[in-house]
Amino acid sequence: MKKLVLVLASAAIAHTGFSQITIDPEAGANFSTIRTKIGDNDATTSDNATGFNVGVGVNMDLGSGLYVKPGLNYQLLGGKTEVAGVTTTTSMHYLQVPVNLGYRYHFSPDAGSIFVEAGPYIGYALSGKNKIEGLPTGDIENDITFGSEDAETNPFDWGFNFNLGYETPWGVYVKGGYGLGLGNLSNVADVTNNINRWNVGVGYRIKL
Repeated sequence: MKKLVLVLASAAIAHTGFSQITIDPEAGANFSTIRTKIGDNDATTSDNATGFNVGVGVNMDLGSGLYVKPGLNYQLLGGKTEVAGVTTTTSMHYLQVPVNLGYRYHFSPDAGSIFVEAGPYIGYALSGKNKIEGLPTGDIENDITFGSEDAETNPFDWGFNFNLGYETPWGVYVKGGYGLGLGNLSNVADVTNNINRWNVGVGYRIKL
């Protein structure tokens, strides 16, 4: 998966036939969950945890409405569970590299356009915390240890993005999307933890 993203990004950067390139800074909110499956048991999904995303993309026009958009994003992701009045919130800070293929449909010069995007991403966790609230002894907050041991959390993630948005004639755009996490955050055999998210955001296309 990492090789696929790198190949797509390299091909996009190496391509010299783009009719237009824009730099797209954007920011927004995430609503993420952690899906857990242990052995043959049914999977369980945490409640939503609210986070944020901020990043920049390089939008390279391919013609006929198509474009490719690699980028670099900073994401706050996680999940929340509540059992017997005790709430556990997991928060993890990720750097993500998406490479999306998009299609833009222009209504008219004065009406803007709609766009759809999809593509793979890879991510790496920079830091994380577990916060437990509601214990009789008081709240607890622990740092997440990332690594390859059973007691550690796998820092690498990967998956696919799907976005739908609207762009104004002035270059401002809004979008919503879904990130399907396929990387396993658990190092324990027969345990699978995936992060999935809904996201909304706003951005601005800066023409070069």
